[in-house]
Amino acid sequence: MDKVTLNIDGQEVTADKETTVLQTALHNDIYIPHLCYHPDLKPSGVCRLCMVEIEGKIVFSCRTPVEQGMVIKTKTPEIEKARRTNIEMLVANHHISCRGCPGRGQCALQKIMAFIHIDKKRVRRLRPPKEELPQDNLNPFFDYDPNKCVVCEICVRTCEEIQHALNIVGRGYSTKIAFNGDSSKCESCMECVARCPVAGLIPKENK
Repeated sequence: MDKVTLNIDGQEVTADKETTVLQTALHNDIYIPHLCYHPDLKPSGVCRLCMVEIEGKIVFSCRTPVEQGMVIKTKTPEIEKARRTNIEMLVANHHISCRGCPGRGQCALQKIMAFIHIDKKRVRRLRPPKEELPQDNLNPFFDYDPNKCVVCEICVRTCEEIQHALNIVGRGYSTKIAFNGDSSKCESCMECVARCPVAGLIPKENK
């Protein structure tokens, strides 16, 4: 495969020509915040967190292929402001406390919060939901907690490759993941649970 050389935050790196900016950055231990990216799935860009600047333009790194001579900035005032706004809105609709969460220590949202230095006191002033949404416990192998879900769509896109059992329903705060009309379609392969970046999908044995 052809190789290209590019510059990320002042660091010169080499990458395969068919890879994306995000893949190249992560391969070279350059962290770019992301929630909806998974190496086994086609990039979607729905989380709007993996923004970078290339030639003065803001693009999603998960959907931008590398090119020879690219100069990429992963941190600029404009990027950090937009990224912070997006993540604060997610956190405001999420469980503020990580205490007792099954995903603690492996949660992608928690990692991003630490990376961006999110102020929880400030987030609490963003009018978080007053009531928690009910959990979906219909599946015999895992439960779905919409209060922890960040609607990254990884589980839905994973399921599309296997059985088409999951779908996205609702709008705004009520947006959640649901079975596509019939929970019996689920083969309980647990791939959606394994790929969940937070603790939205929880194996029953972990509860």
